[in-house]
Amino acid sequence: MNKGISTIIAAIILLVITIGLAATAYVFISGLLTSFYSKTINILDVSCNPSGIPNQANITIILSNDGTVNITDSELTVIVDGSIKSDRFTFSTIPPHSTAVATSSDTYEMNKVHTVLVSSPSNSVRSTVWC
Repeated sequence: MNKGISTIIAAIILLVITIGLAATAYVFISGLLTSFYSKTINILDVSCNPSGIPNQANITIILSNDGTVNITDSELTVIVDGSIKSDRFTFSTIPPHSTAVATSSDTYEMNKVHTVLVSSPSNSVRSTVWC
């Protein structure tokens, strides 16, 4: 009778250990994923507007914060046609589930496709625009 009871106790102990490890792994992984996706952005639109200079346009970007915390201007990197232009676009702080609009202070050649890449602490998004 002793052997039967110790087998049941051993199975219960192994079950408790397994449940404890699974719960610990869940808490750890969910914490990592939450912080990883907390500052996720999306480009809603990129457009060109005449600048007043012949054959030149300003680029306007509309971003959305799809994350769970505010994103500040200093956390965003804007690259246009392979050159960092973060200082040419000024975004206000973007609260979670909100949008922000910024227009470049630089001008870009018209009748040309321009590639815009915006990076946040959580992701990067790319878009092209014909000016």
